[in-house]
Amino acid sequence: MKRSAKIIYVMLLSMTLGASAAAQQASGPYIAARQAALAHDYQPAADYFARALAQSPRDSVLVSQTMTAFLASGDVKKAHALARLLVAGEGSYPLAEVLVLSEHFKRNDYQAALDHLEATTVVGRAIDELLKGWALVGLGQMAEALRRFDAVIPVEGMRSFALYQKGLALTLVGDFEGAAASFGGQGQAAPALNYRGSLAWAQILVQLDRSDDALAFLRDFHGSGADHAVNSLMAQIAAGALVEFDLLRNASEGAGEVLHLLAQALQNGEGQDGLLLYTRLASHMAPRNMQAVLLSAQLLEQLGNPQLAIETYTQVPRSHPAYVQAELGRAQALQEIGEGTTAIEVLTQLAGSFENLRSIHMTLGDFLRQDEQYARAVRSYDRAIALIDQPARKHWYLHYVRGTAHDRLGDWAAAMRDFDRALELAPDQFQVLNYVGYTLVDRGEQLDEALEMIQKAVAAQPDAGYIIDSLGWAQYRLGFYNEAVVHMERAAELMATDPIVNDHLGDVYWAVGRKTEARFQWRRALSFAIEYSGPEAVDPKRIQRKLEVGLATVLAEEGAAPLKVADGD
Repeated sequence: MKRSAKIIYVMLLSMTLGASAAAQQASGPYIAARQAALAHDYQPAADYFARALAQSPRDSVLVSQTMTAFLASGDVKKAHALARLLVAGEGSYPLAEVLVLSEHFKRNDYQAALDHLEATTVVGRAIDELLKGWALVGLGQMAEALRRFDAVIPVEGMRSFALYQKGLALTLVGDFEGAAASFGGQGQAAPALNYRGSLAWAQILVQLDRSDDALAFLRDFHGSGADHAVNSLMAQIAAGALVEFDLLRNASEGAGEVLHLLAQALQNGEGQDGLLLYTRLASHMAPRNMQAVLLSAQLLEQLGNPQLAIETYTQVPRSHPAYVQAELGRAQALQEIGEGTTAIEVLTQLAGSFENLRSIHMTLGDFLRQDEQYARAVRSYDRAIALIDQPARKHWYLHYVRGTAHDRLGDWAAAMRDFDRALELAPDQFQVLNYVGYTLVDRGEQLDEALEMIQKAVAAQPDAGYIIDSLGWAQYRLGFYNEAVVHMERAAELMATDPIVNDHLGDVYWAVGRKTEARFQWRRALSFAIEYSGPEAVDPKRIQRKLEVGLATVLAEEGAAPLKVADGD
C-alpha cells in the first residue's frame, strides 16, 4: 500500500513540476497548463500541455504531464497513447505502466497483461499479485490464480483486500460456495466489506438459496442509509425475483475492482487528489462499475472542479440503480457553479420519476428552501413526510426544515406544530432547540422558555458560535446585559466575520454603555454584510441608521421598548 500511495503522489506531482528546458520554449501554454493543473482544472490543463507538447514532442517529462492531465480529465484514450510512448522509451513512469496494463485488460488480452506484470513492478508487489491473479483468471488458469490471491492474504493490511478479490474471482466460475467461504474469512474473521462488497455478498447468498440471510445482511449493513440501488436489490430479493450475480462479468472488471478498491483504501492518505487517476482507470477497465464513476465525480467536487464532476455524473445511465445518486450529485454540483435553477429542475424531474423515494423529495425541498421558494419547499417536504412508514428519531430533520419554511411563509402556528413534532422525535436536538428559542426571543414570546431551550442547545454544542449568539441575544432581550456581553463576545470570537453576530454584539455593547465599541462592531457588521449569504437576513440600512443616531433612537423610531443604557462614552 505504501508504494501505491507514493505512486499516486508522484503521478499528480508530475503535472506541477517545473518545466524542462524544452518546455520552457513553449512557456506560454506550459505556464497556463501548470496553473490549470494546480487548480485541478484538468481539461484546460490537458489542452495547454498538449499545445506545449506539440512544440517539444521529445520532452518525456512533458509527455508524462500531458498524459496525467488527460487521464484526470477522463480522456483515457489520449492518455494511453502517450503512455505507450513513455513505456517504450527510457526512464521510470509508474502511471504509464498502469495505463498500458489497463489497456491490456480492457482488450481482454490477459496474456499481455500477465507478461507486463511479470516484467516490471506496476503498482506494488501485493497489488500486482492480485492483478496477476485476475490475468490468470482471464486465461482460464484458475488454480494458479487462486494461489496468487492466497499469497497476498498474509501480507500486512491486505487480508480483507485479497479475500474479497478471491471471492469475486470464484463467482466468475460459478463457485458460489467457495466465494462464500472467502467472503466469510476462510474460518477466520470475515473481511471488511465496502458498499459494492455488500451487494456482492448479498448476491452470493441469493445464489446459495439464502435470500432471507441476504435481506437480513443488507438491512443490518445499510440500516437507514440504504440508497435506491440497495433498496431495489432488497425489493427484488423479497419478491422472489431472479437475482443473478452481475457485479462482475469478466476478469478485466475484476482487475478494475482492484484499482477502485485501492482508491477507496487510500482516500485518507497522502496525495488524495491522485486517487482520481485510479478511479478513472477503474472505470476504463470496468465500465459497468458505476461506483467508480460516482467516486470520480465526488473526488472532482472535493478538488473544486464541479463542472467536470457534472460531466462525470452524466456517465451513469438512467437504467442503472446508481442513477438516482448520480443525479443527486449532479444537482449539488450544479448548485456549486451557480446553476441553482437547473439543479432544481434536475431534482424536480427526478422526483417525478421516482415518486416513492423520500430522499429525493427531501433534497428538492432543501434546494427550494435555500432558493427561498418556501411554498414549493413545504410541498416537497409534505411528500417526503407522507412516505414515512414508521416515524423515528432520524425524521426530526424533515419536520424541522418544513417548520423553518412555514416560518418564512409567516405561518408560525404551522411552524410550531412541526417544531414540536421534531422535538417529540428528538427531544435534545440542538438545531431545533436553538432555532425555536432564538425565534421566540426575536418575536418577544415565551422568553423564559426560549432562554431555557437555547441553554440546552449550548450545553449540547458549547463551541457553536451561532448557538452562543442565540444565548447572548436572548439574555439581551431579557435585559441581562452584562451576561449577554460575555456570550456575545465569545460568539464573535467563533464567528468573527458573521455580520449578524457583529451586529448583535454592537447592540449589547450599546446596552451596557460601551458606545464606541458598539459603533465599531456595527461598522464590522456592515463590511461583512456585503458578501453575506447566510440563512438570516441582514438589514444594512438599520445598521447604518444605528451608526448615525444610536440604538436608543432607532428603537424609539421603531416603537420598541427602550433600553436601560448605562453611562458610557
